[in-house]
Amino acid sequence: MKIIHVPTEISGQMGMMCDALKKRGHQVNGLNWFHTYLNYQDHIVPTDAYELYKYLLPLSHFAEVCHFHNGNSFTVKGEELPYLKEQGKKLVMHHWGNDVRTAKKVKELNPYPLPPSYNTDEYIHERLLYLTQYIDTAIVQDYEMVPYVQEYYKNVHVVPLICQTEKFVPHFPSPTVTKPLIVHAPTNQAFKGTQYVHEALNQLEEEGYDFEYRKVEQLSHDKALELYKEADIIIDQLLCGTYGVLSVEAMALGKVVMANIREDVRSHLPDDFPIVTAKPDTLIGVLKTYVQDPVLRHETGKRSRAFVETFHHADHIAESLELIYQKL
Repeated sequence: MKIIHVPTEISGQMGMMCDALKKRGHQVNGLNWFHTYLNYQDHIVPTDAYELYKYLLPLSHFAEVCHFHNGNSFTVKGEELPYLKEQGKKLVMHHWGNDVRTAKKVKELNPYPLPPSYNTDEYIHERLLYLTQYIDTAIVQDYEMVPYVQEYYKNVHVVPLICQTEKFVPHFPSPTVTKPLIVHAPTNQAFKGTQYVHEALNQLEEEGYDFEYRKVEQLSHDKALELYKEADIIIDQLLCGTYGVLSVEAMALGKVVMANIREDVRSHLPDDFPIVTAKPDTLIGVLKTYVQDPVLRHETGKRSRAFVETFHHADHIAESLELIYQKL
């Protein structure tokens, strides 16, 4: 198949999908207009909205499948979608979170408040109504996101986050280290619940627990990974009710990962899911258990790595995408 991924790279996911699909024999390219300090560049072409618009016709003529990301398409307003549908192109929209997470629905589903999306509820609703005139199928990363899109699209597929596990050499927590290193890497402190992480760690310190802590911020992805390798415990997000790319990469490195996984989301995950559930009001107790037990940290890290090698493996994700494309 000839496949184009555009236009928003989220945490390296687009590039890894392109690479995995190429390895399965497809002609694939990704173009990204969303640039951040994380500096993801593998397997994608950096661009901007103006340049992408100039190449709309040749790209659309090339592609059999247009895999859009984050509620965006080739143009800012999606003016090309009627034309693409008329031309019989296979279209799919991959939603990633705040592009569809409305404040109203968050309040219904989540016990913890989240900072508002960069779009209003009204805009998100109108945008989804427009997109679904031309796109029947959506992809989301897990069941936390399904309620935000299921009333709009005819078909909603859950495809887990992708990970090129062969690029991650595991660094399991040592079963003999008594002073663990705890890492937290908030790209958005309010969304990740950083306040609760610091409150829990301060209390542990006051009670005499022995550990080291580092907060990772404003580093490129490559530099951040070097710090993650040293960690024993990595705390991801405590409010959203699911886990993100940081958790997946931390599991690939063989770390203990802590995040708040809502029960309705957990019920759709495999029995061997290794992430340690930690909420703002339970984080202290969970941390005490793992700070004191190096053998438990080591065993959990091994389970983390084994899980990623199956559930998030790039080739498995590419196979899932192929099946979706074939049904479009």
